[in-house]
Amino acid sequence: MFIFVLLAILLLVLFWQYILAGLGIWMLVLMMRAVINWMVADTRPSYPRKPVQTRPVAKPVQTRPKPKPVQTRPARELPALEYLPRWTASRRLDAGREHAQWQKTFDSAAQ
Repeated sequence: MFIFVLLAILLLVLFWQYILAGLGIWMLVLMMRAVINWMVADTRPSYPRKPVQTRPVAKPVQTRPKPKPVQTRPARELPALEYLPRWTASRRLDAGREHAQWQKTFDSAAQ
């Protein structure tokens, strides 16, 4: 602690001119501000002042646009029922047989 006190005294002794100059400039600035406020500053301005707007004007909330109705193509009618294929038991059996025959041909061609 004693070393810090000696260091502070040493700094005061070394820089006393700068410390006094800083205090003098500080006092000069305070006096100049007081003179400017007393002599030059206009306490009541002759022009009308606008009030300061502290809050921005609220904008309307943006909403989603209304969805447009989806335009669909006119529905095509189904072909006649006789035309449509029917998956009957015999037809499934035929399809299974055809697939087995195709698989046999494919396997024999691969060898």
